[in-house]
Amino acid sequence: MANIRQVADKAGVSIGTVSRVLNNKPGVGKKTREHVLAVAHELGYSPSKYSPNISPEVTHLGFLSSFRTITTNPFYADVFHGVEQACQDLHINLSVSSLSVENHQLQRIPRLVKDNYINGLVVAGGVISPEIFITLSKLSHVPMTLVDNHFDLCPWDTVMTDNVEGARLAVEHLVSKGHRHIAMLGGPNHPSIVERRTGYKNTLRKHGFTPLLIAPPEIRSDITGLTPTGGACGVVEMLQQVPQTTAIFCSNDEQAVGALKKLQELGYAVPDDFSLVGFDNTHMVQFTSPPVTTVSVDRATMGRIAVQLLLDRIQFPDRAVTKATIGVNLVERGSVAAPRNHKLAA
Repeated sequence: MANIRQVADKAGVSIGTVSRVLNNKPGVGKKTREHVLAVAHELGYSPSKYSPNISPEVTHLGFLSSFRTITTNPFYADVFHGVEQACQDLHINLSVSSLSVENHQLQRIPRLVKDNYINGLVVAGGVISPEIFITLSKLSHVPMTLVDNHFDLCPWDTVMTDNVEGARLAVEHLVSKGHRHIAMLGGPNHPSIVERRTGYKNTLRKHGFTPLLIAPPEIRSDITGLTPTGGACGVVEMLQQVPQTTAIFCSNDEQAVGALKKLQELGYAVPDDFSLVGFDNTHMVQFTSPPVTTVSVDRATMGRIAVQLLLDRIQFPDRAVTKATIGVNLVERGSVAAPRNHKLAA
């Protein structure tokens, strides 16, 4: 019996593409869609609510995230919606709980982990350390799939965004507009943010430009780093340390909202004085003034793929570990222009 990874390998496409095809989502060409469906049919893989591939013993999955991400972070809210929809389609019960994490330490054990009534866990969030994952694995004794988190020698299936490519798209867009002094508002050392920094630095260096990474304590914090507060603090630091900056690449959209507000409070105009790019394409950046150019991430698809990988793992416990990477694209709005006014490119 095939799994989603085998379908992707045989079709010569990514796991994300297979998921979009099988869930009838847009963004896949007609020929590719037909090819993937043919391969899935050939291999007998059809993860729908009518699928014969789902074991009748799989009745209950769990979703875990840190308290902040599960309640206030729009990125993980959309991931959860994808998980929830996949479980509804497959008639699988879903329990949700939060992890209380402080200084990378687990403060309490969620009941759904201790009671062992679930068949598998989807665990989302970059704030969760490898040590916490190991603790959860030992306590729950069920398979896990990680979302937006990965580390070296990770023994669990993971679903990540193509963060390096997303950062490359953002920086290339700014460079194409004539920007040479491009700052990045950093963030905590979460796996996704580290990858975004890597993409930012590599792309600037390819063009012969110097990376300008802004990382005051507020931005490095797990609590404030990826919030509007972190973005506002980053702008203040940037103006003091690298005033030659003409464009700002933010680690996520929440930062971008805070950066935009702070720039406007200080009397600067976006994009006339500074161009600004976010990351994630959450709803908030569509309604700012100006709307923010950003890198789009299909977060609901991340959730659906996490469920599919988890079900595959339950059925095939000895298969190779899978790292699924979800593609990204740039969404151009009104926050980027060529450098002008008092900010001139070198």
